[in-house]
Amino acid sequence: MKRSGFTLIELLAVLAVIAVLVTLGSRIVRSARLSARKAQAQVEMQAIETAVKAYLNRYGKMPSGRLVRQGAADIVFGYGDEASARDQSRAILSILTVADDSDAADNPSEIAFLEPQSVGRDGTFLDPWGEQYRIALDADYDGRIAIAGEELRRKVAVASVGLYLKTGSTATNDIVKSWL
Repeated sequence: MKRSGFTLIELLAVLAVIAVLVTLGSRIVRSARLSARKAQAQVEMQAIETAVKAYLNRYGKMPSGRLVRQGAADIVFGYGDEASARDQSRAILSILTVADDSDAADNPSEIAFLEPQSVGRDGTFLDPWGEQYRIALDADYDGRIAIAGEELRRKVAVASVGLYLKTGSTATNDIVKSWL
């Protein structure tokens, strides 16, 4: 009597092929998601830079408010999770978005130069990984900003450190930068 159906070996071979295809497909999807997040961060960082430049054109000064009044020169950030970088960036973003905690003297016309897409519980503009963008400004107007040993000839620089912090990476190529 002849039996029809699959042998155990044939079934295992088909399952192995399916497993390989699923693995390859998940890597492609993961890579596409990462690329999409990086592209989103680049667009949002460009919007922040444009908002800073619009503020500078409108008021003739950087949106640094109380940071410069405290005697700061250039406003810079580090790539880590330091509170000062977050506080500086939050202060700049609150001026650009006319947040409730911004000083009216910093944006007297109350123009919203920036409308964030992703906002945290405390009103901060978040990158695609849920971390606050880091903003550096040329507050002394010499056309240069020094960030992590790198001198930039720019008025403003923005970075997304979410991927860097979330993965616990030590490679700075996991930092999405507006100046590359």
